[in-house]
Amino acid sequence: MAYLSEHCAFAHLTEDLAARLQGFSCEQEPAIADFFRDEAVLNERQLLSKSYCFYLSDTMEAVCAFCVSNSNISTRAMPADIKEDFVADIPDDKRRSFYPATLIGQLAVFDKFRSEHVGDEFLSLIKVWVMTEASQIGFRYLVVDAVNRPGVISYYERNGFVTLFPDEETEKEYRGIYGRKPLRTRFMTYDLTLMTI
Repeated sequence: MAYLSEHCAFAHLTEDLAARLQGFSCEQEPAIADFFRDEAVLNERQLLSKSYCFYLSDTMEAVCAFCVSNSNISTRAMPADIKEDFVADIPDDKRRSFYPATLIGQLAVFDKFRSEHVGDEFLSLIKVWVMTEASQIGFRYLVVDAVNRPGVISYYERNGFVTLFPDEETEKEYRGIYGRKPLRTRFMTYDLTLMTI
């Protein structure tokens, strides 16, 4: 299905566009809708992230949106076995302590369009956009802090993302989080070299 590419316009979410768009609603994660409606432009002014969206140009309804910022993956605190797996496909002379990445900081399909099943297409289009339009500097990975719910984790897994750590306890140790509470998010990665094969 190609709902987004066939029916929607794609644009940088500027202050003017955000003011004209309708339908920023995300019942499952209201804070994400609030971010795109109220905070995305402020984040950009502070050079923290940039936001983009797909929308219906005839009705000015927001269909889905995402924001991106620079990030990295540090191997310094990784357990040896996880680090070994992580760098396995990287030539020895190119290995380092930090690997450049782009963080998808927020991602939402707004409520009215959830029934269109655009989620997989959305993530595929983000990958293509990152590889073409956003590739002015080098980075190898897309990373997300995925909300720690089975449906969200399986969505990213279905689209080629993997959890970097095999369990929450190992991830907590890496991130310096202590206590018994479950993680609110899981760190997941997508290796962009998979798109060049």
